[in-house]
Amino acid sequence: MKGKEIVRPKTVVLKPKAPIRRYDVFAEYNRIKAVKEFGFTDDEAKAYGLAVAKVVAARKFFGHRIKYRGATRAYLEGRTTEKWWRKLATPSEFDEKIIQRMGEDFYYKVFRPTLERLYEEGKDYMEIRDSVREEWNKLLEEK
Repeated sequence: MKGKEIVRPKTVVLKPKAPIRRYDVFAEYNRIKAVKEFGFTDDEAKAYGLAVAKVVAARKFFGHRIKYRGATRAYLEGRTTEKWWRKLATPSEFDEKIIQRMGEDFYYKVFRPTLERLYEEGKDYMEIRDSVREEWNKLLEEK
């Protein structure tokens, strides 16, 4: 092997297709919470995560008072069978507005596993919402 150069494969870095927003992180964080803490199916968790993100965004940007305060607890405690989040979001809407926007490869191979790990480590959304996005969004600036 004298004189032969070893060729190493290039490391592929997955980049999101669009900037990662706080909204994306919040929706995913609440999707994970719905699965881990509430025992929701993946579809219910997607709808729930997106609905919670919409409620918070509506309060922040439009000053709306949302009538769903305490509604999740009432559902979990069996005081109601109403799935309030289904009035605001669907699993397919989560797929479109979160997964497709950033790209399926990025979502399933980078975004989702990273947020699941951080959630399992006990990190609060407020701790990670900006730091986790910073690295990914920098990738979009690179040519």
